[in-house]
Amino acid sequence: MALFVLAAAVPEVDDASMAEFTEWAMDHVKSLRSGPPGARNATMILPALAGDSVEPSVRDWAAKGARILGTSLIGRPVTVETSASS
Repeated sequence: MALFVLAAAVPEVDDASMAEFTEWAMDHVKSLRSGPPGARNATMILPALAGDSVEPSVRDWAAKGARILGTSLIGRPVTVETSASS
């Protein structure tokens, strides 16, 4: 299994930005991978957005489980809430 971690920092993580980033990450990795689909060519994608603020609905959406694209791409969204340094 191949693993891709795609991360970006944004001021605020909301539903739209997380959904858009997850979709982009899965499409991007799909364009990079080759070979026959199936368990021997499975790919795990961790699309992660980090921001000073993460909406609770986004945390819930990301925690619900994996997103599947085709037969061999598995996406597991991740949110990271950062705090400002003093």
